[in-house]
Amino acid sequence: MNAQVMAVKNRIKHLIDALGETRYKFWKKTGLAQNTAYRLYDDPDYIPGRDVMDKLCQTYGWQPGDFLMFTADEN
Repeated sequence: MNAQVMAVKNRIKHLIDALGETRYKFWKKTGLAQNTAYRLYDDPDYIPGRDVMDKLCQTYGWQPGDFLMFTADEN
């Protein structure tokens, strides 16, 4: 029997790279804690909390759907 795995992922690295920014610049620009900023950039499985999402939306003018994506993979 095939099981379907569904997950929400963050697209921060993709978006920041597309802007030509480094994760260091992302951290400085957002004012997030360094560990939080670097984890968002490095770990697509890390989903930010509300305060962090608010900061991302304010800093970059994004909507949550711009940096979060739902995927459904079949095993």
